[in-house]
Amino acid sequence: MREISVGFLWHMHQPYYKDPVSGSYLLPWVRLHSVRGYHDMIALLEEYPEITCTFNLVPSLLLQIADYTDNGLRDTDYHLSEKKVSDLTLEEKKQILSRFFMGNMNTLIAPFPRYLNLLEKRGRADRSGGVDSAVKKFSDQDILDLQVLFNLTWLGFMARKDRGIQDLIRKGRSYSESDKTYLLEYHIKIMRKVIPLYKKAYESGQIEITTSPFYHPIGPLVMNVGYALRSMDTPLPVEPFSHPEDVSRHIEKAVNYQTQLFGKAPKGLWPSEGSVCPEMVGLLSAHNIEWIASDEDILFASLRQARTGVKLYKPYKVEYEGSSVGMFFRDRSLSDHIGFVYAKNIPAHAAENFMYHLRNISKAAKAYDFDPFVSIILDGENPWEHYPDGGERFLRCLYKELSSSPEIRTSRYDDFLERNPPGESIANLYTGSWINHNFAIWIGHNEDRKAWEHLARTRRYVQSKGENADPLAHEEILIAEGSDWFWWYGEDFSSGNDEAFDNLFRTHLSNCYRLHGDTPPPELSQSIITHHEVVPIRMPVGFVNPMIDGKVSHYYEWLKAGCYMPPSTSTSMYRHHPLLSRLHFGFDREYLFLRLDFISPPKEGTICVHVVSPVPFVLDIPLQAGVVFVYGIVDGNKQKIAELSSIACLSIYEMKVPFSILGASPSQRMRFFVVIEEENLEIERHPPTGVLSFGIPDEKFERILWHV
Repeated sequence: MREISVGFLWHMHQPYYKDPVSGSYLLPWVRLHSVRGYHDMIALLEEYPEITCTFNLVPSLLLQIADYTDNGLRDTDYHLSEKKVSDLTLEEKKQILSRFFMGNMNTLIAPFPRYLNLLEKRGRADRSGGVDSAVKKFSDQDILDLQVLFNLTWLGFMARKDRGIQDLIRKGRSYSESDKTYLLEYHIKIMRKVIPLYKKAYESGQIEITTSPFYHPIGPLVMNVGYALRSMDTPLPVEPFSHPEDVSRHIEKAVNYQTQLFGKAPKGLWPSEGSVCPEMVGLLSAHNIEWIASDEDILFASLRQARTGVKLYKPYKVEYEGSSVGMFFRDRSLSDHIGFVYAKNIPAHAAENFMYHLRNISKAAKAYDFDPFVSIILDGENPWEHYPDGGERFLRCLYKELSSSPEIRTSRYDDFLERNPPGESIANLYTGSWINHNFAIWIGHNEDRKAWEHLARTRRYVQSKGENADPLAHEEILIAEGSDWFWWYGEDFSSGNDEAFDNLFRTHLSNCYRLHGDTPPPELSQSIITHHEVVPIRMPVGFVNPMIDGKVSHYYEWLKAGCYMPPSTSTSMYRHHPLLSRLHFGFDREYLFLRLDFISPPKEGTICVHVVSPVPFVLDIPLQAGVVFVYGIVDGNKQKIAELSSIACLSIYEMKVPFSILGASPSQRMRFFVVIEEENLEIERHPPTGVLSFGIPDEKFERILWHV
């Protein structure tokens, strides 16, 4: 068998959560991921000197870590945590109840009985009454325990080796203010270790450190939003945006910052979200970037060939208008196995499965006339939240296997490229990202386009100031070009903090006006997020009258109903096993009919149908109860209106609800969305943002459709 090299590229990145004008950090994710994945990954590697890796550290992330460790800045949740319970206001207690359960239910909350108990005591934060009623049930000790447990459970496996932290985990409840002080100080202590650990491994040669454009923009779209049309059909923003000079500035700032922080300029660069276009090649070459990487779909779209290992497992030379850069393409399947599959499996079996695939690649490589390089590229922080132990046992098993393998070795990207210069060139690099090889996530929705238009107008305003423009306003524009603001707009993803991201994006733009003593335009005070109507794959085309028996009794009973198919994505990463596959909705003159088809039916939990208009209602359907509870909303509080038995659950879930109970009249428009809950937590929402809608039929409905 031919020896193969494996290149792990762990991409570490967070949005820029700081308001540069106020100096405040509005979200805690830099700190929480620092004491978990960022520290775990490099601290563990010290124990496996035979393993080499590449870490892509986005400069805006490093800058934020330094704010905590060198400048004493803290996030809002840190301040809420450190405050004595006796000094907390009622509003601050409500914020704690709303925010301090942010984390994976199965790996961060359920393993701690007291934490789970507090979650059950709080219940659903967005139910009527919500935290306003829940906070009355929480004692001072409950609040203190919640302050501790939220920060304690986010600690990664390496941080939990501290004896004091182990004592806090064993204690489990009834924490003291001194316990909390120790824990929060320990967070900062761990954060102070992060950058020095990476620097030490970098200097020893065990790791390569690469960079990304400074604030993580989607380079091709910042260069010209029109480039999106090369890989997808989409409307473009009304306001044009084309600023390749900004991308050059992002790259220049990134190279300078890494050189200053680590003593050497980066050779490699991970384009934000693997987003590339041929016009970027000249910018990268001008800043002495030797190699970049993206997804395998970009490679095979560029080559216009089907996927083969002989084409995938080697670097290429990408050329454009006299400039060139080396380029690697990731093995998507193997990378995604680490990100999405192995967390659900026994660690040793998962590691062995990974090695099995590598050995098969090695066997196939006997026919190659080059030394193969397998690029494994994925987020370096997000996957581990889904592993029961933060990924420790899987990584240890994998690193141990790789350390002793005779035919498989790990390699830095720069080292492999130096030993194996590209033998094949790409003259027509495909324009796209590592997600579906297009830019739909960042420009495919009305909200995305509205954000680009706000950005374009604000940038034009700053540019109009000429030499009098405040330098911080230019920086705010670069920050607002970051990919994450656009990631959370639209229907594809929901963070649980969408409103906070929206507010922070508009704050960065508004600051550009305030820095010059001007009032921001009214549009920047209005949320970009809208509960827009989502167009399903099929609208209702006639009356239906299905038999409510929990199965498809015959082909025609739902044929004229509307049908919504959820997008393939949710939360911050792709979910490989969503619950719902189809949502059918239809009606006759008297009833609303709903049908839910599940890929993986939940055994417990609740289906909640939220009727937004014409009158707000909530239909709660506990999956084991066989009943529909109908709640009206009066002055923000839920009042039970009725209990209905018109539901059946076998292969599918079917139900009917009279329009009369919902206060709905003919010709009005009904808007609704569906939430699936488990243990009082929202697991899925359909649509992820926005609502489904239809006109409530009158006596003319079918006659009109017939003539149409």
